[in-house]
Amino acid sequence: MTRTYTLTSNTPRQQQGFRPTGTAISPVALRQTATGESEETARAELTEFEHLIPTARPEQVRGEARIFHALIAAYGRHRPTLTGGPFGIRSLTPRPDELVVRIAPSQLDRWIDALAYREGGTGVAGLPWAGHRQGTLLTLPGTKVLLADISETDWRAALGRRSADQSSLMPHWIPQFRREPEYTAAQEAEVEGIAGHLSATLRRVRLLDPLTRISGHVHLFTTRHRGEVHLIEACEATPTVLPVWTSRSVPSALWPTGPIPAPGPADPYTAVLDLLTELEPARAPSGTDDHPAARALCHIAGLRTDPVVVQAAEHVLDVATRVLADPAHSSVYAAGGWAGSCRTYPEGTVHGSDPCLPPGAETVADLPDEALQRIGRHFCSRPSDTSRTDLASAGKQELVHLLDWALAAATRPTNRPAWTRDRTDGTLQHTQPLPGREGVLTLTATTTGVYRVSLDALGSSDLADEDDSVEWEREAAPSQSAAVLLAEHAAIEAAVCLPFQREHRKQRLVLPAVVPAEPTIRSVIAEADYVLGFFTLASVLGRLHDRAGSIQGAADGHWRADPHSDTPPDRPATLTALISDWCALPSPHHGEAANTASVDSPAYLRHLAAHRAAFDPFATRYLAAADSLPGAHTFEERHLAGFAALRTTDLSALTRTEVRPVREGLLRLVRSLPQNPAHLTAWYEQHLGQP
Repeated sequence: MTRTYTLTSNTPRQQQGFRPTGTAISPVALRQTATGESEETARAELTEFEHLIPTARPEQVRGEARIFHALIAAYGRHRPTLTGGPFGIRSLTPRPDELVVRIAPSQLDRWIDALAYREGGTGVAGLPWAGHRQGTLLTLPGTKVLLADISETDWRAALGRRSADQSSLMPHWIPQFRREPEYTAAQEAEVEGIAGHLSATLRRVRLLDPLTRISGHVHLFTTRHRGEVHLIEACEATPTVLPVWTSRSVPSALWPTGPIPAPGPADPYTAVLDLLTELEPARAPSGTDDHPAARALCHIAGLRTDPVVVQAAEHVLDVATRVLADPAHSSVYAAGGWAGSCRTYPEGTVHGSDPCLPPGAETVADLPDEALQRIGRHFCSRPSDTSRTDLASAGKQELVHLLDWALAAATRPTNRPAWTRDRTDGTLQHTQPLPGREGVLTLTATTTGVYRVSLDALGSSDLADEDDSVEWEREAAPSQSAAVLLAEHAAIEAAVCLPFQREHRKQRLVLPAVVPAEPTIRSVIAEADYVLGFFTLASVLGRLHDRAGSIQGAADGHWRADPHSDTPPDRPATLTALISDWCALPSPHHGEAANTASVDSPAYLRHLAAHRAAFDPFATRYLAAADSLPGAHTFEERHLAGFAALRTTDLSALTRTEVRPVREGLLRLVRSLPQNPAHLTAWYEQHLGQP
């Protein structure tokens, strides 16, 4: 689905207080959210190192990146509830010269499959192991990864089970493969430029946990865009290139430190001037203007160049200069630059409600109250009626707003698209072919600051109602220059979004997933982006009671053509179709096998699997029975059939077809389903919040 549906002005963030150092959370608890360690272990480690999460030494970074890259490729999209944690990791302890990893015992074979390198295959070349008093030690040059509590006996037994004795996972005394140095160099080149990001993400792997709250999956993968490698996170079935610590707005104490880019720290003074001169030359300051960079920043951020604002922008540029030269804030350069964080305006971050404060937010707002009030008064419509506290708060918000755009301009990637200007209206545009598939990536940025990122000419019949185009993002930025920054960053995600993209009318995937030959309710749930649970079904049934009218059975077609209208060509006709349409689940087309099949049939399960959606076992049982009546029936009649099916079904047997935990509150709700449809609304409200 497209990321945004309404055009909203890109205004300054409404900050919820400054908390970049995590003072509201104890350092031990903060570290635990990232590592999953016990309190005792986290507390002991914090006495040894300066940072909450120590940054690995360069050789350790490269080795961890190769190992994590292999795990990402092997695990793919997976449910951490079934693997004991993301990538099977229960917890880990990061140190500068080693990484201690505690994996779920059930995942040992899977780790061996992921790491064992065979010629021409995946895995990690040149990865010997040795027994260790605390477990099994994996080593690469300058790298140590200790699998804690995995004894040498367990490790050898797992190697035998996986036939890994002919792979690179050799005891330390066995010689290397003849071409192992060549394989190793190729793998190091594959992760070059993203090794620090991969290592930092692995060392904070439990930050992924909250991102699984909707689909239940962890999903990371790497991709190339304009020659650069990026780590994409798609846990919630919407790909984002934002680093996990930025997307979750975690306190900056958890951010990784790292090397400043090879050319040296970016100069925000030069960056904002160059950006405006390139994209909006008519708005660039003249050579006689005082504070030209500050004036350029004001325009990029959508602010007037009044003296008080220009003075504030000059202060912001000074702070930004220090931030960009500080290794503690090196991650502002990562993942396409800080423009990615600016894209979270105005609704907050991708995975939360609070925007991510830029590094330097505390410093930039550390001005006398009088100065903050003077800045805030400039932006208040009725300053005489506003308290001094509120004026100071408004001043802080504007300073942070300016800092965001200074960092975004300074971290704009050097390998960026070439924009062309429409001579008629001044709109900037860039187009490029999609790599490896039919279609064109189109970026536009208008003079009023509206940007659009879309995938066009895709050749998909499902997109006929959408002009054969997928709009990934459309938003309003403060200026045309800012719009270009945001569009360039959004393009990184748009180029890989098609496997996650759904058309709007029936919520079908533009690129359906590969379906196993014989899907089951359990397997379909395990792979689904969204599972319609019985509790959600219960909330809809009461609303349908007075609205549904005559309803057809599954054999008559879930979606049927309307003889009195040509648009849309078909409409929902069964209870399953009505609920799917209401809850934005994918629906079959007229003529497909699933369109006349029961929801528990192989044909319908294949349809759901192809579009990564599912009904839980209880909703499946209810809908299959309700749709089983042929011909037209009232909602009351179909509800009675669904009610009877659940009442006579062994619920414990249904529970075993669910891969997710089933709480007793849900079973109480199922057992208490009223027979009289008129009681559905009151029944649901009575149980609201219990499951």
